[in-house]
Amino acid sequence: MQQYLVEAVTAYQAGDFERALESLSQMPDGAMPLQALALKGNIHARRGDVRAAGETFLMAARMPGADRPLLMRLAGRMLEQAGETQRLAETGVEILHNVFDDPALASVILSALQAYGAAAQAAEFVDRLDPADPAQVMLGLNLLRAAGRLQNIPPLLDAALKHFPDDGMLNAERFNIALDLCDFDTQAACLRRIMDEADAGGQNMFAAQSLHRRLMWSDDEAANCRPGLDQFLLSRQMNGAAPPRRRFGATGEKIRIAYLSSDFYGHATMILIREVLMAHDRDRFEIGLFCYTSADRAADQQGWPERLRDAIVPLADLDDAAAAQAVADWRADILVDLKGFTGGHRLGIVARSDAPVKATWIGYPGSVPGVGLDYAISDRIVTPQSSRPFYEEKLCCLPESYQANDSVSRPRPGSGPERNRRVDHGLPETAFVFASFNNVMKISREMVALWAQILARTPGSIFWCLAPVAARANLLAAFVREGIAADRLVFAEAMSYERHLDRVPLADLALDTFPCNGHTTTSDVLWAGVPLVALSGHSFASRVAESLLHAIGLPDLAVHDRASYADLAVALHDDRERLAELKTKLAENARIMPLFDSERFTRHLERAYEAMAERARAGLAPDHIEIDPLPARQTPFI
Repeated sequence: MQQYLVEAVTAYQAGDFERALESLSQMPDGAMPLQALALKGNIHARRGDVRAAGETFLMAARMPGADRPLLMRLAGRMLEQAGETQRLAETGVEILHNVFDDPALASVILSALQAYGAAAQAAEFVDRLDPADPAQVMLGLNLLRAAGRLQNIPPLLDAALKHFPDDGMLNAERFNIALDLCDFDTQAACLRRIMDEADAGGQNMFAAQSLHRRLMWSDDEAANCRPGLDQFLLSRQMNGAAPPRRRFGATGEKIRIAYLSSDFYGHATMILIREVLMAHDRDRFEIGLFCYTSADRAADQQGWPERLRDAIVPLADLDDAAAAQAVADWRADILVDLKGFTGGHRLGIVARSDAPVKATWIGYPGSVPGVGLDYAISDRIVTPQSSRPFYEEKLCCLPESYQANDSVSRPRPGSGPERNRRVDHGLPETAFVFASFNNVMKISREMVALWAQILARTPGSIFWCLAPVAARANLLAAFVREGIAADRLVFAEAMSYERHLDRVPLADLALDTFPCNGHTTTSDVLWAGVPLVALSGHSFASRVAESLLHAIGLPDLAVHDRASYADLAVALHDDRERLAELKTKLAENARIMPLFDSERFTRHLERAYEAMAERARAGLAPDHIEIDPLPARQTPFI
């Protein structure tokens, strides 16, 4: 075999790569020495066969005595040049265990791992990325989020911000992770910068933060509708294109409603609207579910009733233009986007659609400008007339609440096979339990101070809070700073929706967040029979609980100032008879009041669609619409 190697080296040095490769081919791969394999890899590279070069360098790197860092680096570079993304995903972890100082290669490998569903593996190597490269930093950020390693995100962003202190995206992401981790000091620092008009970095941060995240801390409708990252990306994507609208279907024809979302699975939105989708009058309306739900989540649809399965129009494999064409081919009269500026939206489909009428509903609590929407479906509480100047859309106000609720297939607390006990959740048996099950990004330092005040005024009470492990230390520290002992907080663990609803009644009283109220979580606690105290403000997001409490017949539980919020919570703690009466009333009202009356809600929503249709068919521009309520129900619906 030495003879073949000598011949190959001689041919290689003479530039005769074909003869060199032929000589090496006389040696079986399994018996080829390290030097021969390394030479073979170089020959493949010089011949331009970079895929074969990459595979050969991999074989060489695995041999005893090999210079693994060098050969693994070469293997990775060759596979990258060959476009072998899948092979990089398969071998990337092995390569990164041997190559430590090549951020560009690490970036390529981590991207490959992400593309093939191995974000958790990739997240282990985020520290290999270059903090001076914003694209690599954003890759690392996405990987850490996907892997649930939120606590590792701040160091990555802090390192990047040393290089780019005024970068809007990096600052916005630093603010976002501070919201996710209840890092109130960083939140305060970010807000100081945003409020300082002379701070260029702060203004960049404000403009680069998603509008949905903005709602977590801002109760100012004027600020909330200022342009942000979402509009910038959409406007660049659309480049001013706005298709002409088709004519609305003729009078007497069914109104064709196309619901557009990625949340057609066990998502909060579907929990709310499932029964509405079932209850639509098919004699007057044709219903399509234009679905770009990911394949793994769309598997839920196999268990849906046939009426819903038959309505699905899959879009996940189509780009925005093709998806918009699918909506047009279906002849949608009204396109209803259920996402707004929430994660995973595809508002490019909405912007490209030629549907005669386009509306936004239930997914996003605010205006969704820049995509040609005609209406925002809301109600008179979340969007009073004073909100109109802050909406690009016309407001279509339903009479009782904008929020649909499924009272048919939504799990009923206590229907599970096991009886829930406080001891199972770390709760004292006799203590008064206040609870918040909202996403922690909605918890502000101000809310912690209010909750701490309530706890201080109700000795022996417990605060039960749903929070990811990564945020708990910061939450505990914030309560301790307010004078509340750590043992008065109990953290609720994440669990299935059915099990969660089963445990909610273990709480005595729910306390809502501000300025972004709970949405589905608020109707969940009411459905579970637990009264809720809410602070109502000046934006859609901060008026949601007030809307829901009105619709369940308990409007007095929504107050408009912080002192009243704390006073009401303390008063209900102190007056157990009054609290018991509230629970009885809540249980009774859930059967007769509008909040959980899916059929009644559907009829109101259909009237809204008919009002939109009437204007469109008459050639009239969209205008504000207010739907009158049907006669009050006299008998229970559940």
